Amino acid sequence: MPEPPPVSPASLLRTEDDRFITGTARYVADLAASGDVPGPVLSAEFVRSPEAHARIASIDASGLEDAPGVAAVFTATDLAVADFSSSSLPVRCEGMDRPVLARDVVRFAGEPVAMIVATAKELAVDAVPAVWVDYDAQPVVVSVEEALADEVILHLPAGTNVAERWSFQTPGERPEVEHEVTIEIINRRLVPNPMEPLAILAVPDGPRLTVYVSHQRPHELHQSLAAQLGIDPENLRVVVPDVGGAFGMKGMEFPEYTAAAAAALRLGRPVEWIQTRREHFLTGTHGRGQRHRVTLGGDRSGRLHRARFEIVADVGAYSHNGARIPSFTRYLATGQYQIAYVEIESTTVVTNLAPVGSYRGAGRPEAAYAIERAVDAYCRSLDLDPFAMRRQNVIRSLPHRTPTGALYDSGDYVAALDRAEQLAEVATVRAEQAKRRAEGEDPIGIGVAAFVERAGGAIDTGEYARVEMGADGVLEVSTGSMSAGQGHETVWAQIAAGAFGLSPDRVRFIAGDTDRVAHGTGTAASRSTMIGGSAVFRMAGEVRRLAQALGGLSLEADPSDVAISNEGVSVVGSPGTLVPWSDLVRRAGEEGASLAAEEWYVPGAQTFPYGVVVAVVEVEAETGVVRLRRLVAIDDFGNVVNPMIVEGQVHGSLMQGIAQALYEGVEYGEDGQLLTSSFMDYAVPVATDQVELATDRLVHPAPSNALGAKGAGESGCIGAPPAIVNAVLDALAPWDVDHLEMPVTPSQVWEAMRGDGPIGRPVAAR
Repeated sequence: MPEPPPVSPASLLRTEDDRFITGTARYVADLAASGDVPGPVLSAEFVRSPEAHARIASIDASGLEDAPGVAAVFTATDLAVADFSSSSLPVRCEGMDRPVLARDVVRFAGEPVAMIVATAKELAVDAVPAVWVDYDAQPVVVSVEEALADEVILHLPAGTNVAERWSFQTPGERPEVEHEVTIEIINRRLVPNPMEPLAILAVPDGPRLTVYVSHQRPHELHQSLAAQLGIDPENLRVVVPDVGGAFGMKGMEFPEYTAAAAAALRLGRPVEWIQTRREHFLTGTHGRGQRHRVTLGGDRSGRLHRARFEIVADVGAYSHNGARIPSFTRYLATGQYQIAYVEIESTTVVTNLAPVGSYRGAGRPEAAYAIERAVDAYCRSLDLDPFAMRRQNVIRSLPHRTPTGALYDSGDYVAALDRAEQLAEVATVRAEQAKRRAEGEDPIGIGVAAFVERAGGAIDTGEYARVEMGADGVLEVSTGSMSAGQGHETVWAQIAAGAFGLSPDRVRFIAGDTDRVAHGTGTAASRSTMIGGSAVFRMAGEVRRLAQALGGLSLEADPSDVAISNEGVSVVGSPGTLVPWSDLVRRAGEEGASLAAEEWYVPGAQTFPYGVVVAVVEVEAETGVVRLRRLVAIDDFGNVVNPMIVEGQVHGSLMQGIAQALYEGVEYGEDGQLLTSSFMDYAVPVATDQVELATDRLVHPAPSNALGAKGAGESGCIGAPPAIVNAVLDALAPWDVDHLEMPVTPSQVWEAMRGDGPIGRPVAAR
């Protein structure tokens, strides 16, 4: 049996939900409207390129000289701020810098060319058409094939459209195999769609600037924004109020942030930019955007011996946000499987499409989809049971170092498969499937996907925490982690209270303010609880130790005999000896100390949550409509602090995985124009799209951090897409349909059942 967690799990209701559901939450767009910002606030709007690729011959803003309410117009020359450098990224893409406002060339439709600042949003919007830009249209690079041809170069200083080439090969001789299958699949672009799009309000006060922004990483933005603006970091404060969802997109830098902040400094007045939903679709950053060719080789019994992955990633017009994501895909290319020999060829290219950035899972869904689709293709080619084949190949002993260098930490992959098969009632589904096939009814199918993900980010990254006991008996917790709806206020209170021995309502939470929190990495890669929460746990424990030591001096008792309560400290078994917190804090001050502790916590290892998703689908043969009847998800997140919140994370992530499999997909025309620019033509699940979800958890604590926690925010969107597509292909096996692309739309299924399926079928099986 696993050891009990250091903090007892409890499904406490989220304390922050009161303000969210009563409408008293404070988002960036609320600040100016509520009068919280001194002085009238100016509104920024952007002149955006209608061309996907063009040279800028001239920009004429003379039509705005008498425009009502217009305070200023800025072009790249006027703004004079630093570009986003491509050479400073972990993936160095020399010569592909991104300007804040397009300078000489526009490289995607919607790229900002000029900024108008006016006394009201509607006046700024009305002024946009008065800026006349003369464009010299250039040939457009839309597909990765066109990008790789290098006939049209997007960034002339780079001399190529290839941002990165990377290869890997297991040392040693390539093993011979009895059977081999090759499959080509696509992870299409998706649009992250949080309820609140991007937003920033920049408020100057002399040389000092306060930026209110909807963001996941305030300290990282603080550093990069100060550098771009060319100001002393001491003169910049970043504050993150409530955030209406993020999904990874709000952990990045955007040109509009820099432009609005620079305008505020120039004009000496607050400047606000609130992104519209259309701007969000057009320019906000997309997710995914990878193509894979996977070859698996092994025995006819199903044992895999070698794998080859060929990855082509499209990061859009600029590499500054998305260039590192293919490295996450490569890292987990082999999934849960023990494959002796691995080859990887990875190429990242730029195109005349909107930039790609992090989106929930960021590289891990792409890896899982590729390997799990390929494993199922191998099964179909030899008529093998997909559960049995996976059992034969999954890693049996952990920890395990993969060929790509990932150190899988803890778990039981076979147990997860067994539990998923049991909970999905696979035998019952197979019996119904056989009956339906025999009687000519609408087919059903069952699909499985086993996955592993990486949580925590780079091994050398850490998180800041400070914990202090106040004279009022409230434990103040400061953290560099930033909530975007995950419930940090509740969970961090549980962690601190559990470590210190108080009730959670005796914890005050501080985050999202670079003046009040000394350092921080922020929230991304499902790292918050395992790193930020562990830091809080450790520091709360240290303050408890300090309190017991000081209490021992006051009570003339051994520190181990000092009991802690909401009211203060006392001798164990003698509540009448109580020393109130106010007295203990005062004594600490008299002795030149404080009941406080802080640290920058680096666990020095990643965690590797894993799981199995099983999907059961029904296909309406007459129309091609796919109905998801049931989705089973088994996860191992290590120790869990608040099971209810984790369950909410699982459900939300599963719904985004369902959306990728069945609904979502960005479409561009051959001219580089976005065709799916609103919810009218970009499908997402709605409240009536109910799915029966069955979830369960295994618990194998992570050995690397104080809480034994693994990441829990991204599993569903990693495991659900391949499970669903595999289930649809299983249902359509009698029609000899062996390949479909996401989203699996009714028209695609209908055509495939009639022999007109999409291109990209499995290339070869022998």
